Amino acid sequence: MKDIICFWMTIVALALPAVASAQTDVKTDSVPSTREERNRNVMLNASNDREPRKISIGLPAQFASDIFEDGLPVSELYWPVMPYTTWRSGLSHATNSLMSLSESALQYGKLGYIVSSTNRHAGDEFQGLAKYAFNHFGKQQVDINLSGPMAQGWGYTLSSYQSFDPGSNHLDAISLQDRMQVYKVGINKRWADNRGETSLLYQYSTSTTFTDGSGPFYYNGADGSVDQFEDFVLGRDQYLPNYNTFYAVDINTNKEIEENIEKANKDHAHQLTYNFRYQWENGTELTFGSKLKDAQQLTGTFNIAGIFQVDAADGYTYEDGTPYVGYVQNRHARQPRGKERSWMTSAQLTGKAGANRQHEWRIGLNEWFSYQDMSYNTGLRPHEAKENPKKLLINGQRMTAFNSGADFYRGHENKLALYASDDWTATSRLWLSAGVRIEWQKLHGKGAFAYLPDGTLFEPANIRRPGFNLVDGVINKFAGNWLNPSATFNGRYRIVGGLGLQGEYVFTQQRPNMQDYAGCNLPNESAVTSNMLRGGLYFNNDWLQLTSQVFHIAQTNYKQRSQFTNPNDQSETVTIAILYDVATIGWTTDAVVTPFPGFNFHGLLTLQNPQYKKFTFQPLFRDGPGQFYDFNNKNVTAMSKMIVELDPSYQLDKWRFWLSFRYQSKQYINKTNTLYFKGRWETFGGIDYTLNQHATFSFNVVNILNQKGASGNIGAADLATDVAAYQHHYLMAGSYIRPFTMELSASLKF
Repeated sequence: MKDIICFWMTIVALALPAVASAQTDVKTDSVPSTREERNRNVMLNASNDREPRKISIGLPAQFASDIFEDGLPVSELYWPVMPYTTWRSGLSHATNSLMSLSESALQYGKLGYIVSSTNRHAGDEFQGLAKYAFNHFGKQQVDINLSGPMAQGWGYTLSSYQSFDPGSNHLDAISLQDRMQVYKVGINKRWADNRGETSLLYQYSTSTTFTDGSGPFYYNGADGSVDQFEDFVLGRDQYLPNYNTFYAVDINTNKEIEENIEKANKDHAHQLTYNFRYQWENGTELTFGSKLKDAQQLTGTFNIAGIFQVDAADGYTYEDGTPYVGYVQNRHARQPRGKERSWMTSAQLTGKAGANRQHEWRIGLNEWFSYQDMSYNTGLRPHEAKENPKKLLINGQRMTAFNSGADFYRGHENKLALYASDDWTATSRLWLSAGVRIEWQKLHGKGAFAYLPDGTLFEPANIRRPGFNLVDGVINKFAGNWLNPSATFNGRYRIVGGLGLQGEYVFTQQRPNMQDYAGCNLPNESAVTSNMLRGGLYFNNDWLQLTSQVFHIAQTNYKQRSQFTNPNDQSETVTIAILYDVATIGWTTDAVVTPFPGFNFHGLLTLQNPQYKKFTFQPLFRDGPGQFYDFNNKNVTAMSKMIVELDPSYQLDKWRFWLSFRYQSKQYINKTNTLYFKGRWETFGGIDYTLNQHATFSFNVVNILNQKGASGNIGAADLATDVAAYQHHYLMAGSYIRPFTMELSASLKF
């Protein structure tokens, strides 16, 4: 940290003479905003079309994407109610953008990209927007927004979003894998020549989402490739039996429950959002937003576990009692039942100061309160490893290991944060920006813990084992009270013409949130600290915008309870609490080229080397202490060293043609870095035709190259150094990207 501060003090000192001699030559609009990340096509998600894609920053991706709406988080946390269960990008939104890393740190206290959207308000005239879209797998989407004036500055907005998606691998268990409904009704009032506006918006959303994006394939460790398993086509064939009911044992009551699969995957939420904005004649502006949310998430999923081979003596049978011999696919049956009741409020005051108004300042306040409740039932359920598989029983039971991985927590979390920033256009050459956020986080609640953070057992009744329940378990209390600081610094210096230097530093610090108290281990409460430093050259002219930077990103105290298989006995698996750091150094070049009218090309190249740091442990197995493992400087699993994005587009009169190609190089499967998946492309393209000012038609294609994008892990190989068994045609199951998909849509404006 000391070296970083000295670096930026040196930059400022070198620039001060230019500042002193050119105070009268200030152009406050000479530097583009660094609060937004452009040209990233965040809604082009190769995994699914329900949520934004995760954009790599050189750190392992965690959980769902963070999303803001009207200046507030859609969900205060990604869990227990995930953001995309109550939010979909559509016509109800006037804007959708991507926060920069600095902006995310100031607004949310996290290092990562955040999608930011704003709801549409009424203008001076009636406006109707409608869109109908469908794909060749049978998905249909209907999106409508109506807005208009009422009287004396009052206006209304009405929205309805409907999605009917059977999926590309139609499941027998459910007719629609995604059925999403979002309804919004709002009023707004404008005054003082539109300098003031207030609005109230009510939203009701409900969704039923039950998908299975998994399948079997042969993995070849020799070159990281995959081959088709029998006649199974990833993305097209069904790999889930007709699980039309979800069976579990409730950890709260220790009683068996069974419910229809649609009922077991039903989410709904009520939201009421109030927004206020007023701008004084001198340009100072106050914005205020407050949201009440009451949401419930019911989920029943069957995530893939391991594939293994059995014979008649192992006790596996079909439902009619016929013995089964062959490959078995185990499924982690998971049934989280979560509630979120939250009240989140944010206020921000912005303005300009200085003799030449060269300072653009802001000060903001967040007060985010939430009540969260989560009960998480689990089990193991087997089926055949084949296309259209049949259910299997093990020793006459359809499910085993009830609640051996169960989670439970209930409590309150409050975050009170103050942030401030100043963008200083010192001269026509020099621009500097600094920001700071101080967040007070306080939480308390109840869980069911068996172990201290260091693994010491203190409550045997709470050990997660088959049959665990809260009737026989012990409820523990937990609490936390911390200050979480964040800071940002940006600088840009124009050397000559469009050539200049730029740099950015982002620091964030976080502590455990409510979800971290879900398991049987009290979490390690040491601070998770993230640092990102990057800098380099930029060059801009009439047809080129180019940025080339080197960067270093590091994050401390990744906390996980991971399962490791005994290399000497693959029937034994132990769960170990591990703690490690991650760091990466790299180089990225981003270019936007417009060589002639109508043509636009965006290109991005990132080279990075994400590695584990401070990562050592020695597992204890039945046959004694295992090997001492040192993963320092090993590459992080599931992360690529090279990322390429290519986005050309061409506008010709009423036609627009566009493509988007993304490449990820090989990704390691195991921590010993002895096995990997080879690189893959994610490809998109489309043609838009604007008939007139009222109608536009689009034809889009997903996965033009029809790549499988198979990925996954081999738990038994995570510690393996001898990988001969995985070199050729090793049968495994994993996930894949969306198959080749054609989409048509019509958009109307009236």
